[in-house]
Amino acid sequence: MKLFDTPIETYAHPDTNTLYKVKREDLAVPAPGPPFSKMRGLVPHLQRLKDEGVRYVGYTESAISMAGWGVAWACKEIGLNAVIFDPQYKKGNTPDLLKYHRKRWEENGDIIIPQDAGMVRVNHNIARQILRDKFSSKHSRLLPLGLTLPETVEETTKVARDLRGLFRSVVVNVGSGTIAAGVAKALGGSSTVYGVMGRAGDVKRKRELIAHKGRFTIKTQGSLFGYDFRLVDPGWEYSNRSIAPCPFPCHPYYDRKAFQWMMESILFLKEPILFWNIGSMPELTSVT
Repeated sequence: MKLFDTPIETYAHPDTNTLYKVKREDLAVPAPGPPFSKMRGLVPHLQRLKDEGVRYVGYTESAISMAGWGVAWACKEIGLNAVIFDPQYKKGNTPDLLKYHRKRWEENGDIIIPQDAGMVRVNHNIARQILRDKFSSKHSRLLPLGLTLPETVEETTKVARDLRGLFRSVVVNVGSGTIAAGVAKALGGSSTVYGVMGRAGDVKRKRELIAHKGRFTIKTQGSLFGYDFRLVDPGWEYSNRSIAPCPFPCHPYYDRKAFQWMMESILFLKEPILFWNIGSMPELTSVT
């Protein structure tokens, strides 16, 4: 299965007229797959699992993540059975985005196992045991939360590598940090890469985690070696969404938080500027 090459588009800041480019990685996946560039790593990972004899692939979903949709679509394309662990909320409290994602799971013929909505990491451990009990450890695998796959870092690095030397500032959203690791690995030696966290947390630990994933050393003050990667924590909660205006499709719970930071900081960024758009969110007007 081949994913698409994606365009780079040009936009201007509405107040300063500063030009910036956008790498539209949300366009990497053919419909009806999700507008989500983590599929670049998920597809080869699932193919490898299939070659190893795995038949059932599980994923523990959260309220707003697009990962389950991606697992569902990719498993159907490759010929695997997706097992989605579905968080259950009290009546009237189910997020519209989760309702939409459930419809996508159903379209792909997934096996859906309900779980009480709670701490995702606790549910993840419970799901691992359920998967083993129902489908055996030999023929099943539970994917990591956030799809933190080494193949995603590798494939993102390949895509970004062609852009070396073209931009002085690169801005990317940071969730699990997997995509950011690939971007920073490819471009952090020639550009300043700003990773903007979509969820408040331990900046030092997250920075070290991203460097470990990308297998690069972050430049320290006065150092002649390493990569120029700067992690920014604007203080977002995971369930908060950005309502900042955006001229291209951009996920309000993820990428748009980084985009908002870029627009507010545009005068401090060295040009040329690139925004790395990982994914977008579909219209939810038809969700019931």
